[in-house]
Amino acid sequence: MAKVLRVFDFDDTLATTVSYIYVKHKDGTETTLSPEEYAKYNEKSGDEYDFRDFNRMLNKPQVIKKNFKLLQRMLKNPSKKVTILTARKLGFPIRKFFKDEYGMDVYPVALASNNPKDKADWIEKHIKNGYTDIAFMDDSIKNVRAVGNLQKKYPEVRIKSVLAVEHLSSVEKTQLIENYIEESFKTIL
Repeated sequence: MAKVLRVFDFDDTLATTVSYIYVKHKDGTETTLSPEEYAKYNEKSGDEYDFRDFNRMLNKPQVIKKNFKLLQRMLKNPSKKVTILTARKLGFPIRKFFKDEYGMDVYPVALASNNPKDKADWIEKHIKNGYTDIAFMDDSIKNVRAVGNLQKKYPEVRIKSVLAVEHLSSVEKTQLIENYIEESFKTIL
């Protein structure tokens, strides 16, 4: 029987919050990015990130209904390991939110890192521990690609890496698809 792992990102995948990433540029100016903007942000030389809003209790969290319902369904099956894998430094606020608001006992893993490789490494560790059926959902195309690339290394493992777009408007979804196609062609040409 396959060992099953289901992994969800938190911010802009399972819920939205009022939280920002502050980018200090080498010229001394600072830019404020939402998690959605950050997921698409192209780093400039000398950028330094400040994630202070993500190192405290959640500010005005709202679940993204479609993905939240999927999480609920996954949690009902005890044969599946279900994890919330977040770039946040603290997992407790996520656990407290789901427990207090929905009576759900979730397992958040806080990586304290925005590096896509760290999410892929966490999942790879589980592959090495015998997990053979893995699904991953994240709003960051970089994270989705990093996890999806594990399929080449582990062809015998079923890996489904899905981009969460439920929180986006139809215009934003179209832009995302266009950017994805453009980026894909850059790597081919």
